Formats: sequence, C-alpha cells, structure tokens
Amino acid sequence: MTFFSALLAAADKAAPANESLFAKFGVDGHHLAIQVVNFTILAGILYQFAIKPALGQLEERIRLAEQLQKDRAEAEAKLASATKTAEDQLNKASDEAAKILAEARNSAKAAVEAAKAEAQAAQTEVIAKAKAAIESDRLKMMEEVRGEVSRLVVETAAKVLAENLDDATRARLNEAAVKQLAR
Repeated sequence: MTFFSALLAAADKAAPANESLFAKFGVDGHHLAIQVVNFTILAGILYQFAIKPALGQLEERIRLAEQLQKDRAEAEAKLASATKTAEDQLNKASDEAAKILAEARNSAKAAVEAAKAEAQAAQTEVIAKAKAAIESDRLKMMEEVRGEVSRLVVETAAKVLAENLDDATRARLNEAAVKQLAR
C-alpha cells in the first residue's frame, strides 16, 4: 500500500460527513487531497533547489557590490593623496630651484663687481667667466630639476600603475566569481 492510496483511504472514511459541502461546490475530496499534497511537495522542492540558491546568490552579489564600492572609494582616496604629495614635492623642487638660481645670480653679480674693481683691462675676461659660470650653474640646476621631476613622475606612475594592477586583478577575480555563480 502506497502513501497516496493510504491517503485516499483516509479521505474515503472522512468523505461521508463532508460530502454534501464538497458536492455543493463541485469539489472532489480525493483529488483535492492529492493536489494539496502535490503542491506541498512541489513548493518544498522549489524552495530547496531554486529559491534558496537564488537568494544566496543575490546576497553574495550584494556583498560583492558593497565591497567593490568600498574598494573604489579607498582607491580614489589613495589617488588623491598621491596626487597631492606629487604636487607638493614638485612645488618644493621648484622653490628650491628658484632659491638656487637667486643665489647663483647673487654670486655672479658679486663676481662681476669684484672684477670691475680689479682692473679695467681684465673686466671683459672676468665678465665672460662669470657668464660661463652662470650658464653652467643654470644647466646643472636644470639637470637636477629635470632629474627630480623625472623621479617624481616615475614614482607617481608606479603608484598609479600599482593601483591599476590591483584593480585589474580585482576585476579578473570578480569575473571569475560571476562565472562561478552562473554555473
């Protein structure tokens, strides 16, 4: 004897008392009991194998989206900090270059005045030497400033690239997670 036949037998015993009520509405008690059992089983199976996994995936995607937003905000903060640091260093290097240039000009003027005081004949030679020294100092300072700026640009680019690589890795991991969820 199967479960359904036992259920039908139980419904047969209970049917005479309720038969007039079911008959009024045109409902067959045996079929109604079987349909209720079938619906209950189907609802349980759907919940276990369809609704519950879908809710789990939805919660995981929401958590992943929140984590991505948090990571994006952190990356933006780091980028802003790195940009401000680079600008500060560039301004500092520019100020130092201006100070060195001012000192070089002052020393050149002193050399020119000293040369004027020594002799009228040696004046032309001293002026030429002072101009050469100024040009040499200027070229030297320009090379130093270029080297410093190049170093700052390389450091900034390295930081930006490091963040991009982290984002690329993060994007690759996100894609792999989406593929896993799609299976």
